[in-house]
Amino acid sequence: MTVSRFIIAISILLVLSGCTTKQGLQPSLENLGLISVAGFDYIDNDNMRMTVIMPQPALEAEKHTQVITVNTDMLHKGLVDISSRADKTVSLKQLRVVLFSEEFARQGQMKEMVEYLFKDADVRSSVFVAIVKESAEEMLRMEYPDKQNTSSYINNLFQQRQYTFFSPFTTIHEFVYDETDPIRDTIAPYVELKDEVIHIEGLAMFSNGKMETTFSKHEGKIIQILRGREKLSVFALTLDDEGNEKVALEFVKSKAKVKTENINSPKVILNLKFEGTLSEYEGDKDLANKKDIKNLEKEVSKKIEKEIRNLLEKCKELEIEPIGMFETLRMRYKGDWTTDLTKELLEKAEFEINVETNLTSIGALK
Repeated sequence: MTVSRFIIAISILLVLSGCTTKQGLQPSLENLGLISVAGFDYIDNDNMRMTVIMPQPALEAEKHTQVITVNTDMLHKGLVDISSRADKTVSLKQLRVVLFSEEFARQGQMKEMVEYLFKDADVRSSVFVAIVKESAEEMLRMEYPDKQNTSSYINNLFQQRQYTFFSPFTTIHEFVYDETDPIRDTIAPYVELKDEVIHIEGLAMFSNGKMETTFSKHEGKIIQILRGREKLSVFALTLDDEGNEKVALEFVKSKAKVKTENINSPKVILNLKFEGTLSEYEGDKDLANKKDIKNLEKEVSKKIEKEIRNLLEKCKELEIEPIGMFETLRMRYKGDWTTDLTKELLEKAEFEINVETNLTSIGALK
């Protein structure tokens, strides 16, 4: 064997032995505690209560999930404490959902934690985040009798589905993106535990890294439309103040265009095209009459316009901009655009709202 071949052979052996050593350092899946859901509750400005759920795949396990709670001042310090209680090395590689208590979010600690998770190489950017009205720990420890296990139930709850009534799902990537965007404020789903069922109740609204308020599910749908979401499963409206005329639309398609003119006296122009299948109707109109259908479309457009205007005025009052209405101005602006500038424009903004509605597939409705 020549010297060069001898050197090559030794190099290959060293590489192979190195790979074997590295693989040997990796624990097997059976020895890992794979966290699927994590929850954080506020204690004080320096400490938090961290709760995690880990699926238990072993057939002999009494429960399908293991729940562990620790008090800690740092995420990875908490993971070490959880590992000691689980008798396994815990990992965030299978993390799917992170829940934060409302108090934790209002104190501004959620932003810091989401940014930390976003930078963690083990955590996927597609992990969902949500705000819990009361206690995240309580939600994770609750027994859900009709569900296979808590981990799967919570994970499935935040998955995008065509027929989800309200789906304002937010990932850690989207949260961090909005927090660093001076044009619009951050949103996240707001959930509540009622009668042993988790309900998505609306949107939590953030400003300067802190949760400020909540919007209802219906307001949240309007925000989703104005943010550019083109498909919604269901959209219901009450057309009169007495509640005698109601419509419900399914398979809704929307297209919103938002532009702003004049930075000194900003005017926001919103053009919205709205199309949906009329699945339910309560009222005195004859849906077999084309003239009544046209009048109904006009009433729906007028109602949507009114609700959008009310929402935008509410945003002005709260000094929250969840839509990104001033993007067209920023594109032409020379210099750095700041969050303060967005707030100033929002305070002075006037709104022109145009809605066009097309009702399709009208059958024999009451």
